[in-house]
Amino acid sequence: MKDREIIIGIIAAILLFSLALFGFSGLRTIGGVIVFFFVPFYLILDNFKIESGEKIVFAFFIGLGLFSAVVYYLGIFMSLRLAAGIVFVVLSGAGFLIKKIKS
Repeated sequence: MKDREIIIGIIAAILLFSLALFGFSGLRTIGGVIVFFFVPFYLILDNFKIESGEKIVFAFFIGLGLFSAVVYYLGIFMSLRLAAGIVFVVLSGAGFLIKKIKS
């Protein structure tokens, strides 16, 4: 449980720093980056036996590369906003599905 508290503390510090530095629009931007790039891949990586710090780093960088690429190529056929929503739902669902299958 201590790892979760550390992660929540780090995310809260990042959000407070972005709010202080960039205002409400910075808070929304950084919050969106955390939700769309970090959360789905953290849910997927949470099913494997790796350290919490590694999950955080891997989830962020995999999210930057993979999420952006899939949204871009799906965005060729539909709007980017809809593509981002679909990719987010599919990746988050994959994380929950893997957790359900493993347990």
